[in-house]
Amino acid sequence: MIHQQVARPYARALFTLAQSAGREARVWEDLERVLAVWDGNPAFRAFIRRPEVSKRVKRDVVHRVFASDLDELTRHFLEVLLDKNRETVLGEIASEYRRLWDDARGIRHADVTSAEELGADEKDALTQALARATGHQVHLSLHVDPKLLGGVVIRMGDRVLDGSLARRLALLGERLRSGDGGGSVLEH
Repeated sequence: MIHQQVARPYARALFTLAQSAGREARVWEDLERVLAVWDGNPAFRAFIRRPEVSKRVKRDVVHRVFASDLDELTRHFLEVLLDKNRETVLGEIASEYRRLWDDARGIRHADVTSAEELGADEKDALTQALARATGHQVHLSLHVDPKLLGGVVIRMGDRVLDGSLARRLALLGERLRSGDGGGSVLEH
C-alpha cells in the first residue's frame, strides 16, 4: 500500500510527459524491458539496491546495461528514481503507468477470482458482459481460489462484485443467526 502511494505521483508524472510527447507506447515498452532485467537478474537488483554504491555508479551501470535501448524520457526517469532512492517501487510505478495508459485508451481492468479455472466461453461471456456494463473495453486478470466453492468475485477499481457461493452461504448464515432466515419454521 505504501509503495503504491509512493509510486502514483511518479507514474502520473511519467505518463503525463510521455503523453505530451506522444510516446506512451515506447515508454511502456521501455518499462517492460527494464522490469524484465530487474525481475530476472537478482544480482543486478541487489547491486542497484546497495546503499554504499554511489548514485553516479548506479547511473553508469544502468546506462551500460540498457545502452541506447531506452527512450531518452525513460532513461531520464530512471535517473530520477535512482537519485531519489525510489528504484524499489519500479514495479508499482509500471503498473500504475499501465493503468493510466489503459484509462486514456478507454480500457478497464477486472480482477476475476473463481473457484475453478474459467473456460474460453465463460471468459468471453464475462468480458462482453463487463464491457456492456461499463461501456469500455475490459481486460480480465484471472485467478483461481477453490475456497470460493463456486461463482466469481470481480474487482474493478474500487468496486467489488462478490457472487461467490462462499459469500452467499455466509450471508445466509448471518440471516439465520439474526432470525431473519426468510422462511417460516413449523413446529410439531
